[in-house]
Amino acid sequence: MKQKWIRVNSLGMNRNVLMVDGKESGFIEKPKDTKDNKNFWRIHLGIGENNKFLGHAWTKVSAQRMLESVCVGSVRGLNY
Repeated sequence: MKQKWIRVNSLGMNRNVLMVDGKESGFIEKPKDTKDNKNFWRIHLGIGENNKFLGHAWTKVSAQRMLESVCVGSVRGLNY
């Protein structure tokens, strides 16, 4: 399986879309932080209205690894 991350800016949010074999498999996003609120990275499986929220991660790398483990399978450090 060939995977690639693409960065997309939409509606004021940074979204990073995971492409697996040329198809959009899911995305991670991080709302902007405010002085009173620090946001987590949000992880979604699928694209569009039918996406499923999987969870949160503190860092972008952790969020990417979590989504890759669900979409691709074995990801070093998460699945063995």
